[in-house]
Amino acid sequence: MAGTTLGGLAPGDHVCVLHGGLVGRSGVLEAFILPALDSGDKVICRIARVAPAVVAEALEAADGRAREALRSGQFVITGARESYLPSGAFDPERVIDAWREELDRIREDGYPGMRVVGDMSWAADPVPGTERLAWYEAEVNRVFVAGFACVVCLYDRSTFSPARLRQYIQAHPGTIEPGVPRIPQLRLRYTSDPRGLAIAGEADIANRTALAAVLAGLPHDAPGDGPLTIDVSGLTFADVGTAAALLRCTREIPQLRLTGLSPYLSDLLDMVAQAT
Repeated sequence: MAGTTLGGLAPGDHVCVLHGGLVGRSGVLEAFILPALDSGDKVICRIARVAPAVVAEALEAADGRAREALRSGQFVITGARESYLPSGAFDPERVIDAWREELDRIREDGYPGMRVVGDMSWAADPVPGTERLAWYEAEVNRVFVAGFACVVCLYDRSTFSPARLRQYIQAHPGTIEPGVPRIPQLRLRYTSDPRGLAIAGEADIANRTALAAVLAGLPHDAPGDGPLTIDVSGLTFADVGTAAALLRCTREIPQLRLTGLSPYLSDLLDMVAQAT
């Protein structure tokens, strides 16, 4: 996923997109949403700091298909606060449960997939619970890694401090930032045969929190029953922290196997094992 752009995203991706205000946000919305209208996917846009009707008008002006998609219900625009703050405070467990329910409904409705844009600007306001936003962004990966939804979270660089942005970035497997040619990207997918998880791309400090959350939930979240396998054949880079996380899994989860180990990763795991 190195050098990922919006056009290269796939079902199961959960990406932090850094932008610089309303103009940057509009460009992201057009680039991510409009191509999905031909795919038949359900498209959900949760917008902040501007009325949903304003966003709808702008997208309709950019592409006439958006009007019909809004009429049919394929494309839905709501206020971010309605979704993330239904009680006036941010309750991450409640929001994650709501995502699970929504995904089930959309599958039952027959949609082949789902695209989501979550405008996170609301979290810059003094709202109770926002101190748990980084935890939420990491834990919700356990829902999206199933591979049905492709999710983009918008973070305005002018709204959040660099320290907070680092936390949010690390909680996403991937990050896209205009003008930055290469940010480490990671792709995580549950597998059913064998039961477990496939890891591809680059795993390091830029996405460490996201990986840790998925690994911790693997025994509960992976489809089916029986032993677990983590396939790392698609992993092109792993740092020491990643090796430590994988090694911890093999020690804590009975009958867990690592497959697809490169010579580099095997040596790294041996080094970490000797140190611990």
